[in-house]
Amino acid sequence: MAAAVALVAGGAAIAFPATAADEPFNVALASGDNAPTVEVSYVPGWNSAAALNNGVVGPTNTLSAMWGTWGAPGNPTQDIATYTWENPVTVSSSKLYLWQNHLTPGGDSGVMIPAAWKVEYRTSAGDWAPVTGADLSYPLPVLDTAAPITSQPVVQANWDAVTTTAVRLVLDRVVFQSQRKATSVIEWEVWGVDAPIVEPEPEDPNAFIDAQAVAVRTVTGTAPELPEQIWVIGENGPLTYVDVEWAPVAASAYADAGEFAVVGDPAGYDGQTVSAAVFVADELSDEIEGVDYTATITTPGVEPVLPETVRATYGDGTASSAVDVEWDAVEPELYAEADAIFDIEGAVAGYAPGAIATVFVVEPLSQAEPIVAIEFDSAPQGSGWYTTAPTVTVTAEETASPIASIEYSVDGETWTPYDEPFTVDAEGEVTVSARATSEDDAVGEASETIKVDTIAPTTGIDWVIVDGTSATVTLTPSDAEPGSGVTRTVWSDGPDASPTGETNNMYATYEEPFSVQLTEEPRYVHVQAQDAAGNVEQHVTVELPTLVGGGLELQPSISQRCVAGKVALVVSVKNIDDVAADITVESAYGTKTFTAVKAGGTASIALSTRTVGIGGGDVEVTGSAADDTTYEGSAAYAAFSCG
Repeated sequence: MAAAVALVAGGAAIAFPATAADEPFNVALASGDNAPTVEVSYVPGWNSAAALNNGVVGPTNTLSAMWGTWGAPGNPTQDIATYTWENPVTVSSSKLYLWQNHLTPGGDSGVMIPAAWKVEYRTSAGDWAPVTGADLSYPLPVLDTAAPITSQPVVQANWDAVTTTAVRLVLDRVVFQSQRKATSVIEWEVWGVDAPIVEPEPEDPNAFIDAQAVAVRTVTGTAPELPEQIWVIGENGPLTYVDVEWAPVAASAYADAGEFAVVGDPAGYDGQTVSAAVFVADELSDEIEGVDYTATITTPGVEPVLPETVRATYGDGTASSAVDVEWDAVEPELYAEADAIFDIEGAVAGYAPGAIATVFVVEPLSQAEPIVAIEFDSAPQGSGWYTTAPTVTVTAEETASPIASIEYSVDGETWTPYDEPFTVDAEGEVTVSARATSEDDAVGEASETIKVDTIAPTTGIDWVIVDGTSATVTLTPSDAEPGSGVTRTVWSDGPDASPTGETNNMYATYEEPFSVQLTEEPRYVHVQAQDAAGNVEQHVTVELPTLVGGGLELQPSISQRCVAGKVALVVSVKNIDDVAADITVESAYGTKTFTAVKAGGTASIALSTRTVGIGGGDVEVTGSAADDTTYEGSAAYAAFSCG
């Protein structure tokens, strides 16, 4: 019985081993038919959460080929990755390929082997529970300190099989020299099989949700006596006996010992059938070996109806559903309130343990309005935000009258006819509402509130030259409203124009303006911001001027601001030499020459772009002095918007 099973399960996952026909495989592979979605607690821009289940397990030092957590805000105690499947899977083991850089050549010990790891699964109630098993253990690779390596050998955990739609990997960070160290995983495999898909309950409110499991015994050569009535249970109960018409049974079906099924047509339930299992034996045993549990449904204050017979299994392997049972009296207080669950014992002749019937007391369904449901095609990130606009499916189930129309709204004011799934096109906290109207004008409603942020933050970069030998860099990260807000900005500098160049310095969290020493070769500053939703900005890179002696010393800088809703570039050039200079500023938005700018003086110009947003670019600055010294340089500006 569908309703009874849901209550009996109590949120526990179904556990059963894979059969020989269902050999376990890596159900987490991104290329599988039932491939899971991947969510992680944090990932920096140079790593990839998608690497977790791409099937590549070989040793690597390519940062984009692994999931990493270096730089996670708040330096958490645990790092978490989650796989979620659309259809249930039955899983029983996991393999983990870890990466670390403690004691390795060039390593800074920022990423280390975790202190511990574990796997949890999502129960049918939506809670997380640990997998269990008598032989369950979570081994860790042991670092060879004499010859340390980055890519660690695989470790594996095995547990009792569970059926679920989601599992998560929890890594406990190790504490080394009073600091919690980040973790990194090359591949996380989860082994199991695809679980059978459970058919949904019938939508017909008049259909039965459970029927008697009929079993009949007979001896070879004798036609089985199938019951004239069976019991069925409707949505609200109670258990009711109805007439049933069975399909004809050929004599050949019971000519030899064995088992076969007969289909029956219960009266009053068009489109629904029942089945009877017929057991044929040369000789029938009278010894009962066991009696099946049974269940029934009632509503508050209505005495439950219990079956007149129970199904028993006999010593010869046959079964009968016509075994008489005498149930104990049912006290009214047991079924007085909804959601009550209790057992009633029954006496069975010849079987001392007797029988047990579980009674479920349910709130009666009395629905005049259509039943409306809203479903999203994916789950939000671990942050609780959607970083990709979800697609919404609206369903409406008729009750007293057929559905006439379905509408939806994402702003609470504008209603749009619903005819196919749609994508949420709003940002911030969004309430998706749906309503269905039946032909008798009854209206059913539903709403779901989600948080959507699909736009990555942007970072402006300003810098000024100090004494001709260094640059002070100021970052201005921002997140477009109504976004989730910038939570962290990281920066790196070095001689490599690539943001992931190995010769650059490690990324650090931006807290205040920082200084970069100029060199005779170009120096680059790389910046990346992340918001609370998990969106990560594409790296922004600026090239600082080289350290050049003997020339005219000018110090250009750029700031951006909004004037009357349009972007303006404010270019300032400070003459830090000891002679006056003529200075020319050239840009895509205008050119200006300043003559005889005195030593220590500053020339400034505001260039209007006449647009609400601009991309990044450069402003060229040249200068000359009476002593024939010259200056050629540029100042970079990042993309900026007033929208």
